[in-house]
Amino acid sequence: MNVEKASRSQRSAHHVLPLLVIGACVLSCMALALTAAFLRPHNFTSFSDAIGYVLDQRGIAYERIFIDRTWPDTVNDITYGANLLIVTPEKGEVAGRLDCRGWKTDCFFTVRELGIYREALPELTQQQRLPWLVWIEQALGITLWF
Repeated sequence: MNVEKASRSQRSAHHVLPLLVIGACVLSCMALALTAAFLRPHNFTSFSDAIGYVLDQRGIAYERIFIDRTWPDTVNDITYGANLLIVTPEKGEVAGRLDCRGWKTDCFFTVRELGIYREALPELTQQQRLPWLVWIEQALGITLWF
Protein backbone atom coordinates (compact mmCIF):
# COMPACT_ATOMS: atom_id res chain seq x y z
CA MET A 1 0.00 0.00 0.00
CA ASN A 2 2.80 2.45 0.90
CA VAL A 3 4.66 1.55 -2.28
CA GLU A 4 1.57 2.36 -4.30
CA LYS A 5 1.17 5.80 -2.63
CA ALA A 6 4.84 6.61 -3.19
CA SER A 7 4.54 5.66 -6.84
CA ARG A 8 1.46 7.92 -7.25
CA SER A 9 3.18 10.87 -5.59
CA GLN A 10 6.19 10.44 -7.88
CA ARG A 11 3.92 10.42 -10.94
CA SER A 12 2.10 13.54 -9.80
CA ALA A 13 5.44 15.23 -9.08
CA HIS A 14 6.54 14.41 -12.62
CA HIS A 15 3.40 16.14 -13.94
CA VAL A 16 3.57 19.17 -11.65
CA LEU A 17 7.27 19.93 -12.09
CA PRO A 18 7.06 20.80 -15.83
CA LEU A 19 4.05 23.02 -15.16
CA LEU A 20 5.96 24.86 -12.44
CA VAL A 21 8.94 25.36 -14.74
CA ILE A 22 6.71 26.66 -17.56
CA GLY A 23 4.89 28.97 -15.15
CA ALA A 24 8.16 30.34 -13.80
CA CYS A 25 9.41 30.98 -17.35
CA VAL A 26 6.20 32.78 -18.31
CA LEU A 27 6.29 34.96 -15.19
CA SER A 28 9.97 35.78 -15.78
CA CYS A 29 9.29 36.80 -19.37
CA MET A 30 6.36 38.99 -18.31
CA ALA A 31 8.43 40.67 -15.58
CA LEU A 32 11.26 41.31 -18.05
CA ALA A 33 8.89 42.78 -20.66
CA LEU A 34 7.20 45.08 -18.13
CA THR A 35 10.56 46.23 -16.77
CA ALA A 36 11.79 47.02 -20.28
CA ALA A 37 8.57 48.89 -21.09
CA PHE A 38 8.74 51.08 -17.98
CA LEU A 39 12.48 51.80 -18.25
CA ARG A 40 12.27 52.79 -21.90
CA PRO A 41 12.76 56.54 -22.45
CA HIS A 42 9.75 58.61 -23.41
CA ASN A 43 9.05 59.00 -27.13
CA PHE A 44 7.57 62.20 -28.48
CA THR A 45 6.12 62.47 -31.97
CA SER A 46 4.96 66.09 -31.71
CA PHE A 47 6.21 69.33 -30.23
CA SER A 48 3.00 69.62 -28.20
CA ASP A 49 3.77 66.30 -26.48
CA ALA A 50 7.39 67.29 -25.78
CA ILE A 51 6.45 70.74 -24.43
CA GLY A 52 3.68 69.19 -22.31
CA TYR A 53 6.20 66.73 -20.85
CA VAL A 54 8.55 69.58 -19.87
CA LEU A 55 5.66 71.56 -18.35
CA ASP A 56 4.59 68.49 -16.36
CA GLN A 57 8.14 68.02 -15.07
CA ARG A 58 8.19 71.63 -13.90
CA GLY A 59 4.81 71.22 -12.19
CA ILE A 60 3.09 73.72 -14.49
CA ALA A 61 -0.56 72.91 -15.14
CA TYR A 62 -1.80 73.45 -18.68
CA GLU A 63 -4.92 72.65 -20.63
CA ARG A 64 -3.80 72.93 -24.22
CA ILE A 65 -0.74 73.80 -26.34
CA PHE A 66 -1.12 75.43 -29.73
CA ILE A 67 1.73 75.76 -32.23
CA ASP A 68 1.35 78.46 -34.88
CA ARG A 69 3.87 78.24 -37.70
CA THR A 70 3.27 81.02 -40.20
CA TRP A 71 5.30 83.34 -42.41
CA PRO A 72 8.21 84.16 -41.97
CA ASP A 73 8.85 80.85 -40.15
CA THR A 74 7.75 78.85 -43.19
CA VAL A 75 10.22 80.58 -45.53
CA ASN A 76 13.28 78.99 -43.95
CA ASP A 77 13.64 75.27 -44.60
CA ILE A 78 16.90 74.82 -42.68
CA THR A 79 15.67 75.69 -39.21
CA TYR A 80 12.28 75.40 -37.55
CA GLY A 81 10.47 78.11 -35.64
CA ALA A 82 6.94 78.66 -34.42
CA ASN A 83 4.89 80.74 -32.02
CA LEU A 84 3.39 79.00 -29.01
CA LEU A 85 0.13 79.60 -27.24
CA ILE A 86 -0.29 77.68 -24.00
CA VAL A 87 -3.63 77.70 -22.19
CA THR A 88 -3.18 77.44 -18.42
CA PRO A 89 -5.85 77.34 -15.71
CA GLU A 90 -4.11 80.04 -13.64
CA LYS A 91 -2.84 82.57 -16.19
CA GLY A 92 -5.11 81.87 -19.13
CA GLU A 93 -3.38 82.13 -22.51
CA VAL A 94 0.37 82.70 -22.44
CA ALA A 95 2.51 83.23 -25.51
CA GLY A 96 5.90 81.73 -26.20
CA ARG A 97 8.35 80.79 -28.89
CA LEU A 98 9.68 77.48 -30.21
CA ASP A 99 12.99 77.47 -32.11
CA CYS A 100 15.16 74.69 -33.51
CA ARG A 101 18.71 74.93 -34.78
CA GLY A 102 18.00 72.22 -37.36
CA TRP A 103 14.84 70.97 -39.03
CA LYS A 104 12.90 69.81 -35.95
CA THR A 105 16.12 68.91 -34.12
CA ASP A 106 18.05 70.58 -31.30
CA CYS A 107 14.96 72.51 -30.20
CA PHE A 108 14.19 74.79 -27.27
CA PHE A 109 11.29 76.98 -26.20
CA THR A 110 10.70 80.14 -24.20
CA VAL A 111 7.59 81.22 -22.30
CA ARG A 112 8.53 84.30 -20.27
CA GLU A 113 5.27 84.46 -18.29
CA LEU A 114 5.96 80.96 -16.98
CA GLY A 115 9.62 81.66 -16.23
CA ILE A 116 10.88 79.35 -18.99
CA TYR A 117 13.87 80.60 -21.00
CA ARG A 118 15.44 78.54 -23.77
CA GLU A 119 14.36 75.23 -22.22
CA ALA A 120 15.72 72.30 -24.25
CA LEU A 121 13.14 69.91 -25.65
CA PRO A 122 13.53 66.15 -25.96
CA GLU A 123 14.15 65.03 -29.53
CA LEU A 124 11.13 63.98 -31.56
CA THR A 125 10.87 60.45 -32.90
CA GLN A 126 9.36 59.45 -36.21
CA GLN A 127 7.60 56.50 -34.60
CA GLN A 128 3.84 56.62 -34.95
CA ARG A 129 1.55 55.33 -32.22
CA LEU A 130 -0.08 52.02 -33.02
CA PRO A 131 -3.88 52.36 -33.26
CA TRP A 132 -4.57 49.63 -30.70
CA LEU A 133 -2.26 51.35 -28.17
CA VAL A 134 -4.08 54.64 -28.71
CA TRP A 135 -7.39 52.82 -28.15
CA ILE A 136 -6.11 51.26 -24.89
CA GLU A 137 -4.88 54.67 -23.68
CA GLN A 138 -8.24 56.28 -24.44
CA ALA A 139 -10.27 53.42 -22.96
CA LEU A 140 -8.27 53.31 -19.72
CA GLY A 141 -7.48 57.02 -19.52
CA ILE A 142 -3.74 56.38 -19.18
CA THR A 143 -0.62 57.12 -21.19
CA LEU A 144 1.64 54.27 -22.19
CA TRP A 145 5.22 55.33 -22.93
CA PHE A 146 6.17 52.65 -25.43
